[in-house]
Amino acid sequence: MDRLLNIDRRYIFIAVFVGVVLPLLIGFDLPIKPTKNVRAMYDTIEGLNPDDGDTVFISFDFGPSTITEMEPMARALLRHCFRRGIRVIGVTLIAEGVGIAQNLLDDTAAEFGSQYGRDYVFLGFKAGNEVLILNMGQDLPGTFPTDIKGNALESLAVTRDIKSLRDMDYVIDIASGYPGVDEWIQFGQERYRFPFAAGCTAVMAPDFFPFLQAEQMNGLMAGLGGGAEYETLIGRPDKAVAGMRPQSVGHLVIIMFILFGNVAYFAGKKNRS
Repeated sequence: MDRLLNIDRRYIFIAVFVGVVLPLLIGFDLPIKPTKNVRAMYDTIEGLNPDDGDTVFISFDFGPSTITEMEPMARALLRHCFRRGIRVIGVTLIAEGVGIAQNLLDDTAAEFGSQYGRDYVFLGFKAGNEVLILNMGQDLPGTFPTDIKGNALESLAVTRDIKSLRDMDYVIDIASGYPGVDEWIQFGQERYRFPFAAGCTAVMAPDFFPFLQAEQMNGLMAGLGGGAEYETLIGRPDKAVAGMRPQSVGHLVIIMFILFGNVAYFAGKKNRS
């Protein structure tokens, strides 16, 4: 037992490495059951009416450092909206999010033949953080007179009748830090009372459960798992579902070593006694 407890840690590293790499090489399906918080976001978008011009406002507040975790959930949301014909207005509160958000919008819109200006628009970035949220809640065209391409908002079908965040049928923040979910709730949802949901990194999710309980947000996607759940709901498995395979097997290997170590420790302790 003492020998097992003192196993060379390199064997553990190799086992974790194999557990992560093999699922990337061998395709297999894992059961993914959407949680109620992710399903709530899906159901809200399903309940919107494209014939009435219902609009979803998405703030892409993440950068390159978290794109692997955040991009799949953002793409799944956009696919759901464009498939249903729901209009999308995009914005970002961080400078490095401009290129990421614009590429996501354009690439996903192209899959469904959605047209810029008619089905979606990207406002781009402005400095201001919380103040910017307050300004958009009061006067969106005044805050962003033009979109990222220089078009006046009054000239675009998506934004022609939008005066403020109060006119949005659903607001979603996909964020990995500051400014992010906290700021959107404190300076946006709480003041202007629009339906709100969020996507965040897995480690941030526990901080936002009180907002769900207080009904300040009706849904939450957390990390790669949340993205995989949403991909499952829309019937389009993609990067998140694929990423869950190595992540799940890697976690399983670590758990097995933890269990093995505890069994060996207590068995050895009993033998020594």
